[in-house]
Amino acid sequence: MLYLVILVILFPCMSSPTDLEQSILRTLCWFAVFDQSITGFEIWKWLVEPARAYDLSEVYRVLEGSEWVKSRVQEEGGYYVLHSPSPYKGEGRGEVLRREAVSLRSRNYLDATKKFRKLKRASHYFRLFSSTRAVAAVNSIAWMNTNEKSDIDLFVVTKPKSIWSTRFWMVAPFIALRKRPGASNQDPFCFSFFATSNALAMDHLRLKEGDHYFAFWLKSIVPMFDHDGHLEKLQDENAWADHMLPNASPRTVHPLHKTSLTFPTFPTFPTFQTFYRSLSQKRFPIAIRNLANKDSRVVISDDMLKFHETDRRAEFEEAYCTFVKQTMV
Repeated sequence: MLYLVILVILFPCMSSPTDLEQSILRTLCWFAVFDQSITGFEIWKWLVEPARAYDLSEVYRVLEGSEWVKSRVQEEGGYYVLHSPSPYKGEGRGEVLRREAVSLRSRNYLDATKKFRKLKRASHYFRLFSSTRAVAAVNSIAWMNTNEKSDIDLFVVTKPKSIWSTRFWMVAPFIALRKRPGASNQDPFCFSFFATSNALAMDHLRLKEGDHYFAFWLKSIVPMFDHDGHLEKLQDENAWADHMLPNASPRTVHPLHKTSLTFPTFPTFPTFQTFYRSLSQKRFPIAIRNLANKDSRVVISDDMLKFHETDRRAEFEEAYCTFVKQTMV
């Protein structure tokens, strides 16, 4: 017994890591999958599955004083990354050197800022339609982590019984101007996820084997405008994400993203939903048609339109779990 006490005193790093230390490492593992460096505040905000609530000061205390954490993490310019390279390989991820992650984030931040200016201009148009209840930026642009070829990904909430007409009128000018993915290599707009206001409970879309990506997706949504609090309702109806990411409070519309309605709103003629549905489905790529409603990747109904045929959530989850196992040793 005395021998064990001496070992703990002489080699504190050999003692079992605390819950907070493990949660910090899990958080860094998730971002390392995408070669992202994050600040101490972001580590606290995105703590993955902590056993209890922790203060920001507690997180910084561990980052600065825990030998177990410091042996696995490096800090540069206020950003934290893991020492070990990511085990995830594919599309260049995992091959970016640790010290380059900070400069990469700075470049991507500037690109995302430019994209948000374009999205704000487009939001003036989106607001014209009375059936468009909320528009939000999602995926890489929501993380301010885009490059010049990244899409401007959107999540849209519509009135019930108007999802097809709303999508038609929102997308039409971008098709005409060739500002859609595949038609433009610079800042294309991707309208890949629509849901009516009565279809915001999305637990059925989660992957059964674990879905950290979807939880991060929900918590990272950046509202451009939100009539009647539908994006707040989205968070309330998916409270399961709170258990995974308890510190990640939903975002509100940033003052720089706010738009004002200078013209009266226009109807999207929802009584012609059958026409809009038929017209839209004729344009769907074969891949979308083949995957429609077979699983959660592509969902096509009168309450939800989700077009994620290249859905890599399972791939990211596996990479994350592998990284956690390697890092916690």
